[in-house]
Amino acid sequence: MNLCHSNEHTTCSQYSNTQEQKIEIVKIAKGDTFQLFSEQTQMVFAAKGSFHVFCKKVNNKRIKTGELVLIPLHRPCVLTALDDVTMLVMKLTTNIVFCERMSLDLLLGHISGSSKDEGIGLLKPHRRIMDFATSLLDCHVNDDINCSYYFDLKIRELFFLVRVYYDKKQVFNFFKPIYSGDFVFSNDIFKNLNHVKTVKELAETLNYSLSGFEKKFKRVFEMSPYQWMQEQRAKKIYHEINCSKKTFTEIAFEYGFSSPAHFNDFCRNYFKDTPGNVRKENRQWLAG
Repeated sequence: MNLCHSNEHTTCSQYSNTQEQKIEIVKIAKGDTFQLFSEQTQMVFAAKGSFHVFCKKVNNKRIKTGELVLIPLHRPCVLTALDDVTMLVMKLTTNIVFCERMSLDLLLGHISGSSKDEGIGLLKPHRRIMDFATSLLDCHVNDDINCSYYFDLKIRELFFLVRVYYDKKQVFNFFKPIYSGDFVFSNDIFKNLNHVKTVKELAETLNYSLSGFEKKFKRVFEMSPYQWMQEQRAKKIYHEINCSKKTFTEIAFEYGFSSPAHFNDFCRNYFKDTPGNVRKENRQWLAG
């Protein structure tokens, strides 16, 4: 590992060695198969080797080195390696925005005409995307960078690179397979998250009954809306503790905690420590 202050990275709540990581490196030996479960929409980059894809609407589609594949939500796939394969599997858990001027829903609404749903999205190789993947593999494998914040940045970077190096029609066709009711639902969740405080408010904003909303949310996100909203809240609070000069009382009040003790309990649950110790560790790193 080549990380500076490695212990500070690996003990951070954003750092993870679990299977929940947003970017994974998957290797398949020639002739072997790999089942890709689609609890989230996923992008798969073929960094080395080629493989066949089998899933709904797709039969024996060959994916070659350098190609980028989009696997829609709830569309399980089986991949069969034609060579020794190394691929990057990226889970799309955030709103798809290419840059400040272009989002996916804007692009899909801008391009008229319909095209056949091919079941998966596919982009041909581009040397800049290969450069991106090579760098990511190097940092992930050789330097053991396994940080949720870093992975979010890299996925957003990939969105931007796709916008820059492919024309609008290619991008449209790549993302079109995920433009379904589930995509619109999840997109609306991210758009409205910062404007509501409770699951009930979010359901009402999207014109759902509470029970209907909770049922659909759990099917799309694989967890309850309350659990998911708490995780998003925890990310914001962690940022406030480490990156702002606000007192803990101010942060607790801003995020609706009834007492400092309740705020402390929340931090212990999500960050495995008190807010004071979390901030102290960060300040010690800055001072060092």
